[in-house]
Amino acid sequence: MAIASVGLFGSGCMIGNLNPTSDDVPTRELPPPDLSTPTRPSLTSDSVNGTWEGTYTCNQGLTRLRLTLVQRSTGTVTGIFRFSPDSSNPTALSGAYTVRGTVIGSSVRLNGDNWISRPGDYVMVSLSGRISSANPDQLQGTVIGSGCSTFSVQRR
Repeated sequence: MAIASVGLFGSGCMIGNLNPTSDDVPTRELPPPDLSTPTRPSLTSDSVNGTWEGTYTCNQGLTRLRLTLVQRSTGTVTGIFRFSPDSSNPTALSGAYTVRGTVIGSSVRLNGDNWISRPGDYVMVSLSGRISSANPDQLQGTVIGSGCSTFSVQRR
């Protein structure tokens, strides 16, 4: 038999019946859960953790992109933005920099932070995108920078 009580701090007041009878405790039988239909996990605090691979487009043309991201419980994200030539654009250069950003719901914003390996006169770009509700392993959006357009990555 369960005993329910609620204490109010600092008031010296207690609410509830310390000795309930069977008439005081509501009973209701719950139906068993339906396990026949699998459910997709909702986006959680680790919704962007992992390695994401795909492409982005800027002045140099289509470029391979590899993001390695770690999300904190506060919604802040840190990681590494690595880029390299795509097979359709072998003259693009390779490089890497750290990123910092935020995740709010399914929206992701990443900003360039510090260069790890800077090729020539390349500049850091920012990413603003959304995690797909149909596929939480897909992230796509806009590359924020002069001469840039879009990006699309898949979690590996």
